[in-house]
Amino acid sequence: MVGRCGGLPLAIIVLGGLLASKATFYEWDTVHQNINSYLSRANGQEQRLGEVLALSYNELPYQLKPCFLHLAHFPENVEIPTKKLIRIWVAEGIISLVHNEGEGEEALEDVAQRHLTELVARCMIQVVEKSSTGRIRTCQMHNLMRRLCVEKAYEENFLLEINSWNVDELRGTSRARPVGKVRRIALCLDQDVDMFFPSHLKSHHHLRSLLCFHEKTARLAEWGLMKSFFNKCRLLRVLNLEGIQGQGGKLPKEIGFLIHLRFLSLRNTKIDVLPPSIANLKCLMTLDLLTGNSTVQIPNVIGNMHKMRHLYLPESCGGSIERWQLGNLKNLQTLINFPAEKCDVGDLMKLTNLRKLEIDDPKFGHIFRSHNLQFSHLKSLFFVSYEDISIVHVALGCPNLYKLHIDGPIKNFPEPHQLSSKLVKLKLMGSGLLVDPMPTLEKLPNLSLLELQLDSFIGKQLHCSQNGFPQLKSLVIHEMSNLEEWKLDKGAMPSLIKLKIENCTKLEKVPEGLRFLTTLQDLEIRSMFAAFRTKLEKGGEDHYKVQHVPTVVFCYCDY
Repeated sequence: MVGRCGGLPLAIIVLGGLLASKATFYEWDTVHQNINSYLSRANGQEQRLGEVLALSYNELPYQLKPCFLHLAHFPENVEIPTKKLIRIWVAEGIISLVHNEGEGEEALEDVAQRHLTELVARCMIQVVEKSSTGRIRTCQMHNLMRRLCVEKAYEENFLLEINSWNVDELRGTSRARPVGKVRRIALCLDQDVDMFFPSHLKSHHHLRSLLCFHEKTARLAEWGLMKSFFNKCRLLRVLNLEGIQGQGGKLPKEIGFLIHLRFLSLRNTKIDVLPPSIANLKCLMTLDLLTGNSTVQIPNVIGNMHKMRHLYLPESCGGSIERWQLGNLKNLQTLINFPAEKCDVGDLMKLTNLRKLEIDDPKFGHIFRSHNLQFSHLKSLFFVSYEDISIVHVALGCPNLYKLHIDGPIKNFPEPHQLSSKLVKLKLMGSGLLVDPMPTLEKLPNLSLLELQLDSFIGKQLHCSQNGFPQLKSLVIHEMSNLEEWKLDKGAMPSLIKLKIENCTKLEKVPEGLRFLTTLQDLEIRSMFAAFRTKLEKGGEDHYKVQHVPTVVFCYCDY
């Protein structure tokens, strides 16, 4: 079968991904027969490759085909953010729940994540970046695979792309297919957004999804142009207006007509006032209000959106002086910028399905001093505090944390057994720890990224012992003003790839153990004295410690 691919790398890779999904000889033999049938129609290498890609699509299970076709929304060579992609899949209803006997139902997002992983395994999409936990953060399609995706989406009337090349053609009496039958539109315009709103909306009342993409800032003459769009497209489920900036900053009240809306992103739109009519959007599952303004006037209606799963709020929520009631959002998984000035702490404690929580106002860090803290599903936590925090309470109340970021003083540091063994990423800022935290942290079996910043430790010496930090891949030591010595035993940090030391001006030299870090690829020294740099440069007394590191970078080390 490889021989029939004509030596084309992409064809071989995709065929390999297809075969990897087949478990029996019979299935392999079926693919062999199919590939022969497909390739018999091909003339030349390009057609041969096209037939292999077409076979890979036709062999997709029914539940993966709409997920694959949906990728045609995204412009060529664009990195696709998978969190956003998965939430749009869920909002569109192309993800179905799976019930495993004895285990209950999976979350829709988990099913979607599995579909994404399978498309990667079949080599139909490529992983660009992974998170510290190994989750796919961004992905991309090979240009030829995307061409197939766009062709199939067009053939099946799945999607219409409107861009600066075809916007005039679609507006006029062209030979293009009737756009009123298309339920999804990808709008790829920059300064020409006004060319779409509202002139193209006469026959779009069937529209279910509108995603906007643009390389530059997309300007809308005024948000009032959206009124007719909201009025006509009342069946809309997904609306991504990210980055479109219109005059006035007020979202029209007609947004309230979109009662079926499940996904709404107003990120970077500079909108600063939401109308009371958003109370009608009771089906919303994802609402992104990180508009780029620190304050957004939001009516007191969020608490009635009981299907909400992912909520991104601005730094400050203006509007009503009434207290918000968020305790009924039982499905909420993501809460960015918890509005503690508008909510009771008790409401937060009721959100037991939270997976990600961020509280960026230091006045409300006291929430995490409570003995009643209990978030068994929480995987990622970030908060800022003015007051001393007991990590023990956080650790015991959030036993499944993968990521933890604390900005503020820490009263006491827990024992290793009190921290989640699942912890992968830890960032401490301004902790003011008197006792070296390394003996505790080095025992965390899965910790891969550690950042100690802004006097998180105010002692003089750090010590990392042999066999400590077995999975650590990235370490940042930043602005530890009292740090004078760092000891690194041979055998510590055996997996370290990246190391950054910044503005630790009392630290005289890198540890001796650095020369044993054979996995280290990148060393960055920033804002250190010139003498520190000289020791590490070729001919310096400490150069032997870093001579094996492929990339050593010095920045602002001239004073």
